[in-house]
Amino acid sequence: MLRAYRVVAGVALGVAALLSLPSSALASPSPEDATRAWGVWLSDGTAWLAAAPGDSPPDGSVVGWRFSVAPDGTTGEPPGGDLPSFEAVCGRDTAGSGHKRVVLAVDFGDAEADAHRGERPPAQAAPACVAGAEDATTAQLLAAASQVRVDVAGGVTSVDGYPATPPQGGTALTAAPPPAGAGGPPTLLIVGGAGALALLAAGTAVATRRRTKAGSGR
Repeated sequence: MLRAYRVVAGVALGVAALLSLPSSALASPSPEDATRAWGVWLSDGTAWLAAAPGDSPPDGSVVGWRFSVAPDGTTGEPPGGDLPSFEAVCGRDTAGSGHKRVVLAVDFGDAEADAHRGERPPAQAAPACVAGAEDATTAQLLAAASQVRVDVAGGVTSVDGYPATPPQGGTALTAAPPPAGAGGPPTLLIVGGAGALALLAAGTAVATRRRTKAGSGR
C-alpha cells in the first residue's frame, strides 16, 4: 500500500512540474521545425545591437551577420566571440572619396543548434575591413565581401550559398555602385572631349575637300 502511495505521489509531482512550465516552453517548436534566418547587428563598442538589412551604418561601424534560429520573426542570436575592434581591423586601411569603411563579421551559426538537418556551416572567417559607398546598407556591405541572395522584402536568405535548404530563392544582391564622378573622368568631360574630336574631324574633312577642289581647278 505504501508503495502505491509513493507512485501516485511521484505522478502528481511530475504533473505539477509540467504545469508549472511557462507556456512558451510547452509550445516551442522542435529544432527541426524552428525558423532560421540571417540577422544583422551593429556594435556600440560594448555589445551587439539588433539592426536591419536596409540600415546605412556610418564610417567606422562594426557590422555583424549571423545565421541562427530566429523564432517569431526575431533577429536571432548575435555573432559569437569577442566584439571586433574597428581600429584593429580597419586601422591601416583608408576609404576613397565618397566611400566608408566598416568592419564586417560573418557568423554562419552553430552546427548543432542553428544548422538545418544535413547541413554543416562553413568555417568562420576573421572579421574583414570592407569599403562601400557612403549610403551603402548593411546588406550591400555584406554583398561587397560575399555572394548574397535576398528575398522580395530585402531580407538576406543566403550568404556564400549557405544555407542551401530551404531553397535559396530570391535574387542576387550586388554592392552599391560608386558615387557618380568617382573612380574616373567626369561624364561631362568625356562628352565634351568626344564633341571636340568630332568637330575637329569635320573641320579637317572640309579643309581637305577645299584643297582638292582648288588643286583640280588649276
